[in-house]
Amino acid sequence: MAFIFTGNGHRTLILATPKVHPNLRKPRSGLELMNNDLPSTNPEDSMSCFDLSKNDSYLISATGGMISIFDMTTFKTMKKVMPPPPAATCLTFHPQDDNRVAIGMDNSTIVIYNLHSDEVARKLEGHAKRVPCLLEHSECTSFF
Repeated sequence: MAFIFTGNGHRTLILATPKVHPNLRKPRSGLELMNNDLPSTNPEDSMSCFDLSKNDSYLISATGGMISIFDMTTFKTMKKVMPPPPAATCLTFHPQDDNRVAIGMDNSTIVIYNLHSDEVARKLEGHAKRVPCLLEHSECTSFF
């Protein structure tokens, strides 16, 4: 996945892959926008995960701490939810409803979270290990 940001006539290519860890980049103005909470113990061991909403208006992101929801028009944090433990290992928005998110956890559960009501709608158990990846399917909405 690659994002190309433009500003002041310059283009920056940012790659996000499982082998490339995200780097903190600060705007020249000194403002710190879109920061994730890091765990207090061993932040190097935390997993980074994020997903962009279907209309590209929101970004949900976590790096071992609370899950952050960002407004992509202002690049500001809208809210933070679900403090660890357990920590989120992967995130995905519902394909038709940006108010619902599936969250894979490092305790081997999947949580369906309603961002509008700020509550866990469903908790799915049964995995033997942490949930490393979630895949959305536009025709499958039964567990969301």
